[in-house]
Amino acid sequence: MSELNDHPEGRAEPHSVELQTAELQTAEPQSAGPHDAPWPDDTTPTGDAALDSALERLAGVSSVPVAEHSGLYAEIHDSLMAALDADER
Repeated sequence: MSELNDHPEGRAEPHSVELQTAELQTAEPQSAGPHDAPWPDDTTPTGDAALDSALERLAGVSSVPVAEHSGLYAEIHDSLMAALDADER
């Protein structure tokens, strides 16, 4: 069985790797900030309690350490799924 990387067109030329390394070394450093887009400061209530609760929790995500973001997103997702499941009954 062959690997996906065994295709000749997928192999890098030796000089291209050197060129890529040189380009990385001379590249402009990116900003150290978390992101360039502004985080929304306010949320407009929707009238749906589950959605408004999720939006409130999302509004506070910028104050939570990045390592905890995936857990927070998972909790918000689960709460929205539970609200959708409850609406189907």
